[in-house]
Amino acid sequence: MDYAQMSEKLVDLLGLNGKPIAVSLLKRSGDIPDDMEEIKDPLRYCQMLQKARYDGVVSLANSVKHSCKGGAAAIGLEDYPENIKTGALYFEKLEKGISLSTSRRVVDNMPRPAPGSTVATIVAPLDNTPTRPDVVIVIGNTLAARRIAQAVIYRRGGRMHSNFAGIQSTCADATGSPYTTGEVNISIGCDGAAKNAGLTDDEMVVGIPEELLEDIVNILTERAPGWDDWMRS
Repeated sequence: MDYAQMSEKLVDLLGLNGKPIAVSLLKRSGDIPDDMEEIKDPLRYCQMLQKARYDGVVSLANSVKHSCKGGAAAIGLEDYPENIKTGALYFEKLEKGISLSTSRRVVDNMPRPAPGSTVATIVAPLDNTPTRPDVVIVIGNTLAARRIAQAVIYRRGGRMHSNFAGIQSTCADATGSPYTTGEVNISIGCDGAAKNAGLTDDEMVVGIPEELLEDIVNILTERAPGWDDWMRS
């Protein structure tokens, strides 16, 4: 599969600002490429994504190198710490819930791989990924997300069913969800990614299971220019 070619097409067809991002959730230490070194300083997962998107940086990190433990838990590196697991972070500090119990339900419903099932992550620009990714993340405007959604339903019809909370958008919504469900998920972003990684107010985050990527790119290549022409005529 030519990931570089698919990356180029996605950038062109969707008018992306930056590159699509490849994410590998490695399950065995033996799957880590021999010539790769872990990042030196801990980063948040959303920061790794933006570094890949804008700067072409490839990041290998175990749980210790993930500075945001909520993000690390959402992609299977570890379990949520107590302040998140109980809902206390979202209720008492961030004031994202009216009570501890409602905040706890937010956490309980976060889609994610089993704690500890991921031994390390590789985050890379799609056109330079050293491993076959599990999820490809596209960050773009509303039209980019809409075109991906239209490509998803092009062959099978039906409806898109997005799963998001406006909390943990890049990790739980755009990575944990497509990884565990095998379905494309569209997220509206979150305050954490905006504050810590520069996600802008008009950007959406789309997670695509790798096994669906080629078909989506082929449909966009065939249909998206015509959809654009019709819309703007």
